[in-house]
Amino acid sequence: GEITQYDLIYDIVSSPYFEKYVGNIFTEVGAVDQRKNIQNFINSKFKNQKEKTEKQLDIYRNISFELWEKTNFYDFIGKLNSLNSTLSKNKKINLFVSDKRNPNKIETQSLDEFKKYFKSNRDEIMAQNIIKTFDSIQKKSKRKKALVIMNYRHAFSKSFYNDERNTGAILKEKYGRNFANILINNACPTNQVKDDEKDKPKVFQNMTEVLIQDGKWDASFKIAKIENVGFDFQGSPFGKDYFDFFSYTNHKENYQDIFTGFIFYLPIEKLWESYGIKDIVNGHEDEMCKKDSLLMKSLGKEPSPKSEIMGNNKIEIEKYDDLDKLILMRDQWLKN
Repeated sequence: GEITQYDLIYDIVSSPYFEKYVGNIFTEVGAVDQRKNIQNFINSKFKNQKEKTEKQLDIYRNISFELWEKTNFYDFIGKLNSLNSTLSKNKKINLFVSDKRNPNKIETQSLDEFKKYFKSNRDEIMAQNIIKTFDSIQKKSKRKKALVIMNYRHAFSKSFYNDERNTGAILKEKYGRNFANILINNACPTNQVKDDEKDKPKVFQNMTEVLIQDGKWDASFKIAKIENVGFDFQGSPFGKDYFDFFSYTNHKENYQDIFTGFIFYLPIEKLWESYGIKDIVNGHEDEMCKKDSLLMKSLGKEPSPKSEIMGNNKIEIEKYDDLDKLILMRDQWLKN
């Protein structure tokens, strides 16, 4: 749900350099079968805001196998549409969503389809969706670079599970020195499930969070009065720190072993999360409830209450959970 990082990402993709030399974005968010619809949307010119919003909502209702209630990507595709309307044909931004295909259309979705969905290797599929398209871009386009946006471990250049390779690891193996991955600062998940998430299916549970390196990184930027900086991990003391961003297996990796570089973009108290999209469920209650019911049953859980599903019509903007504790974790290093 983090939205601040998308402000940064939009600043990057709307820059003259990106428009001229890169022009291509791949994302984890969004099923690959929705690529054409999303690309058409960001390249369309609408008569008015009402027409644009109706189409944007329709796109978002079908963007994932679940009701995707994160505000960040909804706003992002809206901004890309506005940006592309100002750009010449050879500078328009391409957006290639790359997640696994959705189960069939809502009218024909079944419990078996949802169960099958979770059995296939998601990271392998995302990587292959990206590779196939990017290789084609390399042959046909003058802009031969791409920005790939992945959440959490999907961006790691090494894998910690033998049976499940990360998308980032597959892309690095494929493209070698032409591959780089950058970590944007945020809180660091632990092994402990949040108290209000314990009844959710395991695949959707969020963990309690701490700061990277117990807050020492954040403290160093506060001392230096820096709120916006990026650098390579190689040659930096940050790169030699133990990779505590993944605490689910024993390992000996440092940050420079997993990421090429790091961006610190705003201190923790200036980061925001946002959930919900205005009117995303309105008029589509039955299909959204059916989608939720099939999804939850496929994971061995009871369907969500209708009131909870309807709550996604409301936008809720909030700070990080336990923000006071995170600030104390950072500021403990500033006392002396």
